[in-house]
Amino acid sequence: MKKESKKKHKYFNQLFFTYSAAFLLFLTLVFGIALGFIYREQYSRNVEIRGQLVSQIQSQLDSSLEGMDRIINGLLFSRSFMEIMADSGNTSSSPLYYNEVLNYFLTLDAPDLSTYRIIAFNDDTYYTLTKSDENPSFIENAVASYPWKEEILAAHGEKIILPVHADSFSSQGAFVYSVTRAITDGRKNYGIIEVQNEYGNIEQICSLENISGEVLLFSPDGGLIYPAEKSGEYEIYQTVSEKGSSEGSFIQNGTQISYATSDYSGWTVVLSCPVLSLVPFGVEAILLTIFVFFVLIVIVLILFRVLTRRLVAPLGDLNSALSEVSLDNLSLELPHRYNIEEIESINQSFQNMFRHLKNAINVSIQSRANEERASYLALQSQMNPHTIYNTISMIECVAYMNGDLEASELCIRFSRMLRYISDFTKDIYTVEDEVAHLNNYAFLIQKRYDGTMDIHVTADECLLGETLPKFTLQPLVENCVKHGFRSSVSHFVVRVTIQGTPEDWTIRITDNGSGFTEESLERIRKQLEKCEEDLANQNDIVNRKIGSLAISNIYIRCRILYRSGFRFSFGNNTDGPGAFVEIGIRRKEKDAK
Repeated sequence: MKKESKKKHKYFNQLFFTYSAAFLLFLTLVFGIALGFIYREQYSRNVEIRGQLVSQIQSQLDSSLEGMDRIINGLLFSRSFMEIMADSGNTSSSPLYYNEVLNYFLTLDAPDLSTYRIIAFNDDTYYTLTKSDENPSFIENAVASYPWKEEILAAHGEKIILPVHADSFSSQGAFVYSVTRAITDGRKNYGIIEVQNEYGNIEQICSLENISGEVLLFSPDGGLIYPAEKSGEYEIYQTVSEKGSSEGSFIQNGTQISYATSDYSGWTVVLSCPVLSLVPFGVEAILLTIFVFFVLIVIVLILFRVLTRRLVAPLGDLNSALSEVSLDNLSLELPHRYNIEEIESINQSFQNMFRHLKNAINVSIQSRANEERASYLALQSQMNPHTIYNTISMIECVAYMNGDLEASELCIRFSRMLRYISDFTKDIYTVEDEVAHLNNYAFLIQKRYDGTMDIHVTADECLLGETLPKFTLQPLVENCVKHGFRSSVSHFVVRVTIQGTPEDWTIRITDNGSGFTEESLERIRKQLEKCEEDLANQNDIVNRKIGSLAISNIYIRCRILYRSGFRFSFGNNTDGPGAFVEIGIRRKEKDAK
């Protein structure tokens, strides 16, 4: 008896370790693939964000230079200013003319005097508006020895962007960047205008907050403009120049590089970051992933141990059953039928003895096995979503206990969405159900684009009980975010308004994004025409592939529910940017149906 016990124990361990190792390998592989997918998606999104950041920096630099050049052009288009500069030899000592020119400067630099210095000068006189102390004799000497004079006059009125330099008109020598033009009527040069801005503006624009990496700003000749404390030649600029495009991203020597070159100034903004630092998962995310992984391992090991014990239990049951066999009791009853070779071999040895009982036993055991399998499958179908909800609830509890209330709230909202998506217990869903589901989605998507997106939902209380097909509002708003927000450069706003009259009620969804293209409008019209044709001809609309466009699916379900009392319109906003989708339902048509 002791020997049999040792064999049973050995078989139990072997079975347990084999199945546990196989499933743990599978679980590790799934986790690895999932983390790899998340990393790749996060990497692509961060590269896109960095490209947008580079374009934003370049746009701000161009805006600064264009603002400076706009002041120059305002002066050049002023006839009085041109006459003063043309007759500068006679007007240089007149306070009246000096004040008049300063008024031009102040008017063009209004309202906040954003520039550091505006100066118009020639060999006879100068006029300047500056934030620094002025030394007339110093300025006169600077005008006489102005280093870019020949280059600017040779440009015949075209703009010249000077490199970053110390202010040559002040003894303080603050670092500035400048835009200059020659004062000319096309035949004769009457002087030079230079508008300066402090180098600190470039530092402020190019500085990074809460993002890893380094910003470099190059002039058209490859000179480093920012940061000022660095110098020398950069191989990265040569690589960017060879790309032949004004913007893009690439990897070089383990560094992710995003760049953009301005058509206006020729300046090139480069944002570089080590590839390994591009996706900072964070200590919390890593610890959470490890925790979830080990929890799953513990659950799997416990489950396999229980199942393995049940698998080897037939050996003990068979032994117990055989011990009960005697001349008075020629029967062998096992609690279950086990598809194990050893058990079947022993059982076969007793076939002659229990021939009359075998059929009855087999029928009974088979019936019970089928019943248990059906019960198991039914319970399993209930447990699949239940397991997901419990897992999310577990993550929410961990986040709450760790003080991460935001992550806790995100889990709660996501759990509510999953419950709504997997709930098919009701035959009728209402506007109130759809609005609640949309609010959960809006909360999550606004957290993802924190500070750059708002979703406003307004619904008349008297309409909350109206019937509405499930999954109507949220897919339409998701379309706005997916297609309208992609190319929107301003604060993105989606408005959902549900209102009605005694005769009808409407759902209107608008955004301020990029709107529909003509191709998109035409494609949607054709698809909706196909939907109407299929409904009219009673074609198969359940099993056919509608496509990836949510509008078609919503259109068919609303048309079936509301029939001719349903109207649907879409297009671009006439009073601003963005697009709209409007659904109208006539109450009398719905009630008549």
